[in-house]
Amino acid sequence: MTTHENPIPGASRRRRPLTLLSLGLASLLLATGCAGGQDAGEEPEPSAQSSQSTTQQAGESEAPRKAAGEGQGEPGALEGVHVTEAENGEPEVRIETPIETDQPSTRVLTAGEGELARSGDVVKFSTVIVDPATGEVEAENFSSEPQTAPLDDRVQQMFPEMFELFATNGVGSVVAAYSPERQEPTGPAPSASSSASSSPSASPSTTTVPAQLFVYKIDAIVPRTAQGAEVTERDDRLPEVSVGEDGTPTIAKPEGSPPAEMVVQPLIQGEGAEVGEDDTVTVQYSGVTWSDGETFDSSWERGESATFSLNGVIPGWKEGLAGQKVGSRVLLSIPADKAYGEQGSPPKIGPNEPLLFVVDILDAQAPAAPQN
Repeated sequence: MTTHENPIPGASRRRRPLTLLSLGLASLLLATGCAGGQDAGEEPEPSAQSSQSTTQQAGESEAPRKAAGEGQGEPGALEGVHVTEAENGEPEVRIETPIETDQPSTRVLTAGEGELARSGDVVKFSTVIVDPATGEVEAENFSSEPQTAPLDDRVQQMFPEMFELFATNGVGSVVAAYSPERQEPTGPAPSASSSASSSPSASPSTTTVPAQLFVYKIDAIVPRTAQGAEVTERDDRLPEVSVGEDGTPTIAKPEGSPPAEMVVQPLIQGEGAEVGEDDTVTVQYSGVTWSDGETFDSSWERGESATFSLNGVIPGWKEGLAGQKVGSRVLLSIPADKAYGEQGSPPKIGPNEPLLFVVDILDAQAPAAPQN
């Protein structure tokens, strides 16, 4: 869809829950820190214009599965890092020998025997942020819900080491990643006119970023299609949905007049968690117009799933997906007033155009609770 109204992106002190921002920073540090390391690292909607090809199948490439003790940079420097989990899932980290390296480094602590992720997969993972000097857990989501990361082209290009971590370590793996203390500029670089000056003000200011230790656990790989029982009872006002040999559903050309009201037709009934109205969902979907049955947007055609908050989509998506279960496939018939209304979404969606979507709900995450 287009972006007018997207449907569719043993510590002594109390531990903080890990937020998406914390995870993003952790991923960024791993990606930038290990770069170049070798193996000794009003509503965002799915948009028809945002096509991204996904060609490399990471899990099917020549990259070998990592073994325990392997990693990037100086994995031996992390030999003393050990992680255990309590019955409630809370992690405890022991650092038996000091981490002595000035290189960003990773080390596989546990080599999981589960499947490897491929390009285009969505990975569920947990993270611990640790004080590398004491082993104190500063933030974690081992004991709550794991986060998701799409292994798409953007991640592969911007965070290649994070991409490699997921693509070469199977489900069940636990990997430590160390970022040493470093200096980062905080002020502007000297201009050409001032570079010749000997004034101290010509030098940019810097700040010290303390050393950090992250531990990642690969929990699961999200299924690529809906998983559940087929629903045989159908609303005969809606067009049929067929499934190709590759598993991709296709909406037949609509006939007759569209329903005046919102219609949610389950096609496959999943058995996962119920989607909340404020959740962030990961989906595969295709959308067609009622007037001619032309596809105007499809994540299946792009070769990758889409992730976005239900607070950032057209009303018909929020209403249609909230209350459904993860693993389900649903057909949504959305009247124009719950889609793009009088303005439409040119050039593919005209004014007052009712829409049809087939959606596979692959994952859902509740919004992060506010920190105290």
